[in-house]
Amino acid sequence: MKTLLHCVIFIIFLSGCVAQLKRSTEPHLQILPSGSQEIRAGKNLVLTCRAQVPNQELIKDLKWIDPHGQIISQDNRVYSESHTEEAAISLFIKRLTSEDAGLYKCSAIYAANQEIVASVTVSIIIGITWSDAPTEQYATLGTDYKLRCKVQANPPANIDWLKESVIVSTGDRYVIETDGLLIKQISKSDGGTFTCRARVPQTGELEERNIILDVQEPPRWVLKPSNVQGIETEKVEFKCQALGSPHPRYTWVDREGIDATDKEGWKLEANTGTLIAYQLERKDAGQYTCIAENNAGRLEASAQLNVIIKPRVQELQNQTFPVGKEKGVLTCKASGDPLPKIIWRKWSRNEPYLPGGQPDDSRITIEEQTVDAPDYTEGERNWQQSTLTIDTLKRTDDGLYECQAVNDGGKFFQSGHLTVEFGPTFEDQQTSKEWSWDQRQTNLSCMATAIPNATISWWFRDLEIGREDLDKNYDIVGHGPLSILTVSPLAGKYYGHYTCKADNIYGSAIHEIELIQAHEPTQIQQAVLDKVTSTTLQFRFVPPTNIGGLPLDAYAVEYKETRHLWNQARRRVWPIAENGEYILEDLSPKTTFDLRFGCKNRVGFSPWGAGQQVTMPKRGRPEPPILNAEDYGMAGFLNDGGFIELDSSNKYELSWQIPEDNGLPIDMFLLQYFPVRVEQSYSDSWVQTGDIVKIEIQNRGSVRHMLDMPYRDTYVKIVLQAHNEYGFSDESVLIVRAGREKEEADEETPNAPFTASQLPLIPIIGSLLAVLVLLIILIDISCYKINEIGFTNFLCEKAKRFKKFDPQIENAKLNGQCLTSTHTLQGFGSGKDSGGRNTERREEGSLQTHSNQKLATIKRSKSKEQIPRNRAIACQSVIFSSPQLEGLYDTQEERDALNEQLLHNIYDATPDHSILKHGLAKSLSTFHIEDAGRENPRKPSSQPNSVYKRNQKKKHITPKHIMKKKTSVNSNTDPHQSLPTLTIKSNSLLEISRKLAETTDFLKESSDTFSESSETESHQDLGLDLSGFEKTRDFGDFVTFSNSPAQV
Repeated sequence: MKTLLHCVIFIIFLSGCVAQLKRSTEPHLQILPSGSQEIRAGKNLVLTCRAQVPNQELIKDLKWIDPHGQIISQDNRVYSESHTEEAAISLFIKRLTSEDAGLYKCSAIYAANQEIVASVTVSIIIGITWSDAPTEQYATLGTDYKLRCKVQANPPANIDWLKESVIVSTGDRYVIETDGLLIKQISKSDGGTFTCRARVPQTGELEERNIILDVQEPPRWVLKPSNVQGIETEKVEFKCQALGSPHPRYTWVDREGIDATDKEGWKLEANTGTLIAYQLERKDAGQYTCIAENNAGRLEASAQLNVIIKPRVQELQNQTFPVGKEKGVLTCKASGDPLPKIIWRKWSRNEPYLPGGQPDDSRITIEEQTVDAPDYTEGERNWQQSTLTIDTLKRTDDGLYECQAVNDGGKFFQSGHLTVEFGPTFEDQQTSKEWSWDQRQTNLSCMATAIPNATISWWFRDLEIGREDLDKNYDIVGHGPLSILTVSPLAGKYYGHYTCKADNIYGSAIHEIELIQAHEPTQIQQAVLDKVTSTTLQFRFVPPTNIGGLPLDAYAVEYKETRHLWNQARRRVWPIAENGEYILEDLSPKTTFDLRFGCKNRVGFSPWGAGQQVTMPKRGRPEPPILNAEDYGMAGFLNDGGFIELDSSNKYELSWQIPEDNGLPIDMFLLQYFPVRVEQSYSDSWVQTGDIVKIEIQNRGSVRHMLDMPYRDTYVKIVLQAHNEYGFSDESVLIVRAGREKEEADEETPNAPFTASQLPLIPIIGSLLAVLVLLIILIDISCYKINEIGFTNFLCEKAKRFKKFDPQIENAKLNGQCLTSTHTLQGFGSGKDSGGRNTERREEGSLQTHSNQKLATIKRSKSKEQIPRNRAIACQSVIFSSPQLEGLYDTQEERDALNEQLLHNIYDATPDHSILKHGLAKSLSTFHIEDAGRENPRKPSSQPNSVYKRNQKKKHITPKHIMKKKTSVNSNTDPHQSLPTLTIKSNSLLEISRKLAETTDFLKESSDTFSESSETESHQDLGLDLSGFEKTRDFGDFVTFSNSPAQV
């Protein structure tokens, strides 16, 4: 059985091979690529059909046939191309679609009678395609809506839905359908993002699309349109606004349903619903409707537009009346909607006329009424008419009258002229005299005022010139209202009175003009010399008695040095000055000049006269500058008080006139300013209260300087001086009050004598403080006297405690102190005793020998040979000499103990060498400093002269046991290691301390002798040489002197 099966399979295989071999040898067509084709939509495909025949030249009519049995059409997407090198044809299909799927055949004719065919199946794989799935969809609130999501895919896709990443299942409100998701009764909560998800299980393809559902609301009014009133030719706005989802669309239509934006100059703002008309016309008035709509609904509301017609003066005619006429009438007609009000005003007055009679002129009345508009007007039925009537016209009524029409649309002006005719006058005639000389032609002008214009004629000696008098020396130009008669006076007969005559329909008038023969003025009467500087002279003149018929137009001077002739004289001519002052400049100092003067009119110069001889002074300081107090565009004004008061600004532009330099040029101006105040006394004066600011201004022709004063509500004194080589001029002074704040200026009374800045605050405050301190002192003294309390009592108690002497406390104070040098301390050991008489008798035997002897002397050697080069390492040699202390101690041991204690109390190896003013050190002995090199020590000021003389007679012997020799210390030696040694053989320390404590005279004498004064007092009063010693500290109880190496 198995063998049979194998035989069958072999036979089938063998038959297939035979058939294939037979087919390969028979003519056929081969399509490449072979087999069925599965191509994704959107891709490109090319299929090639190739003839497999022995002789390719026998192949005819090779072509492709589409699935519909049609030969492939040749277009841009699907077409075929034949191969030239072989029997083959290719089919090109671009951007494959599902319609391109099917069976494509390739056919040909071989050997003229054999048809051969090959075919291929093309399958189009369509990926997930969203055919109807908008990403934004809208649903109306409260209705059913299907979210569209239609998908194309091959193989077909499965669809499911998600909302905000949560799977949506079919239920009461959601139904999933093949082409979308049905949502019932849409609510606001249904709005949001839905996800349509498409899956193809066969290919594993997955696509998602987010669809936003916007739940729409029908529009509702936020702002309904309201009636609007607009002005003709101006802009007007209709407003309406609604809310809805989506945002409503707006449309405005007129009463005929025509879109309002079709009108010229009308525009709709789509976002706000505002309708704007930029150029309103009368015909635009009427009803307009605002429509707000969206996909969910529609709203409508209407409003009325009223157009105000601007006023316009339609009629106003000029009128002419003769003067004195009973009535003169001006009529004004105006149009507008609403009808305007008419107001009359004459141009020559500011106030308008009132309806009815005028309170200031009863001749003028105003009447107003409504009249019918003419037929030619469009849309107007009535006009407003106003009549201005003037009774008994006067010349002053002539002029322009303004008719003003006013309504809600604005104002309109038009003027009409009321002419009042009158007879001629010569009110505008300027001259009645003219002069001529030397046959000079002269023009006589005549101006006549009249309405209508007058005709002018000229008459001379009762003859009309030009008609009756035909003299060629007359020439007339113009006959009204201006006429000029030109006269050439060749002889005296032409001088006299000429008559100008003016005529019109209302009358005539005449005016006489005298033609006078003029001549030169006579000599001036006097030249008065007012001011003399080294280079200038200032004059004023007394005019001549006869000025020649014409006004003077100049004064002149000829001047020369005395040694010169008049033909070498120089001349200066001055035009007539309003102030009557004339200055002659550029004269030489210390020179004598001869001067003569004259004057001039239009005819010529007068003879020279009023001669003078003036000697110029020498060169000197310049004259003071002339300050301009008047306002030159400066902020401020000249107050009645004689100073310039500024407004809120602190800037002031100072201006001046350059003075005479007195022979030497001015090189600069010195400007100073500083704050001042009024010193209130029997004669008020300005007192400086602040620093002076100085500014040097170079003289380059500048006569202005801007001051920026850093003051407020303060008087400022400005001083200006001119300077040349000889020095400064006298001062020119100006007081300026700096600007105040506006509020302060309003609050201040106008008649205030002075400001707060003028009050002497420092003396007042000082006086108050002095009185307060005095009261405190008196109260403290009263408390001390009555209750023994207060600061005074505290000081007294403190002083009492200082007077008490405690040997043990004072002994402790001396520990660590080093006596280096001091002046003499008086009070003990000078022959005085603080005890009673018994004590004096008891100790008389032991102390009488030493009563007049210094108990201790400190010597300091000043030998030049012994001073080392390096002063920083030099030490002082101090010698103590003291009387015997025997008699107070019984044994040598007690005396040695005392010496040892005294040595440690007075000296110690400390860098701060000191001596006490009170206490233990003072009780030991009396010291003073003397130079070791002198034979006679300096006399102490506190020792009586008799004692001093006796001591001078004795030979000064220093005990060896208290001498300390001066030693030279090298750079490696500490200067404080060499200390003095002291041996004292008399006076008990404790006994002396007790005696000092029992007496108060000793303390008083000691305090007076050794005062808390400086080293200078010691030098002057005691004659001590303390050079090299420095007072370092004063502790009250003791004074520290130092000569340590660091301070020498």
